[in-house]
Amino acid sequence: MADRPLTYRRLLRILKRFNAYEEKKRGKGSERMLCRMVEGRLGRFPIRCHKESEEKPGAVVKAVRRRLGLTEEDGIPDGEFYG
Repeated sequence: MADRPLTYRRLLRILKRFNAYEEKKRGKGSERMLCRMVEGRLGRFPIRCHKESEEKPGAVVKAVRRRLGLTEEDGIPDGEFYG
């Protein structure tokens, strides 16, 4: 299954299931910082968000998953990620 577009709100809800969170003080302007511990290190991914109902393209979802260690190679299949 390919990565599919998600709203920012839905993406946050999914990431919270995997102990990821939004670091509110780190983003600048319309950027927000997504964080998760990956192999003992804090993985971060800055993402632009003007409103939480904004849809993020599949390429952005794929990049978030890769940076935060949530891909199939990391042991989290697509079906488990998307629920």
